Amino acid sequence: MSRQISDQDLSEWQRQIGDDVAISKLSLPGTHNSAASHLSLFSVKCQGAPITEQLNHGVRFLDIRVSTPFFNDPKGWFGKNKKDLQVIHGQFPVKLPTPVKLHGVLDEVYGFLEKHPSESVIVSIKSEGRDKWEGQDFPNLIWDEYVSPKQDKWYLSPSIPRMGECRGKVILFRRFGVDDSKKNSYGIDASWWQYNTTMDDRGNYVVQDWCEVMKKDDINTKSQYVKDHLSRAIEYNSTDSQNPKLYVNFCSGANFFDPDCWPKKVASGLTSLKIEDNYGKGCGIVVLDYIERENWKEVKTLVSTNY
Repeated sequence: MSRQISDQDLSEWQRQIGDDVAISKLSLPGTHNSAASHLSLFSVKCQGAPITEQLNHGVRFLDIRVSTPFFNDPKGWFGKNKKDLQVIHGQFPVKLPTPVKLHGVLDEVYGFLEKHPSESVIVSIKSEGRDKWEGQDFPNLIWDEYVSPKQDKWYLSPSIPRMGECRGKVILFRRFGVDDSKKNSYGIDASWWQYNTTMDDRGNYVVQDWCEVMKKDDINTKSQYVKDHLSRAIEYNSTDSQNPKLYVNFCSGANFFDPDCWPKKVASGLTSLKIEDNYGKGCGIVVLDYIERENWKEVKTLVSTNY
């Protein structure tokens, strides 16, 4: 570790990053299914700490998947209408018996940034589960209900920002398509990459998201794909390229039917295979499950590479 990082450092670690540094040049701790930290199915839960605690401990990329309410509940516990999106993992709510709502997650992010205006948080939003959206219904809902009312709190350019452009802002990492007329004002377009990819280069972002960890031995394979992608990011970001790329490296994978391949077991397996030994300056967005383990050790290691 190039420097010792305290918990206080983690809450405002981007304060030390120059305004002219593109966020793609950073090592950014992220969480997979970030809000899945509550009582739920064992195969659904992915984190042991809630959103605000993650942010206070240095996480700067949140992965949020949403769906319309599962139940028609007139009291509003589960969402009164289709606009009140809830957070899910695959087909299942991330909290039982009542849901986590997208409004609540975003309010936590806004609250964190108000207290720590030197920081910026990338929020990935994706529709998942049983919904069948027509045309532009989903992007219109996200814009009208969630982004537009708080537009001053968002960085919505499609280009990768420098720190001076996005401090105190939520950067939208948009995992859904929009009409061409909206693409210049609706966040970073990350609407598609190949499923189960070991490396998919989409121009302004490059993804490793090999997730089919079907048996325990596949954790070794997953580890190698993570390490390979870390090396690609570090190599690219060590150059003076004028074409910034976000390297996004998902360390998650699971098999619903095999307890040895549930998120916590995969996360522990990757730790034992020492993926953090491959962290280095400019290794991109590293998206982890159970990121709080070992007193946030991997976050501290990632953040330290930026200095």
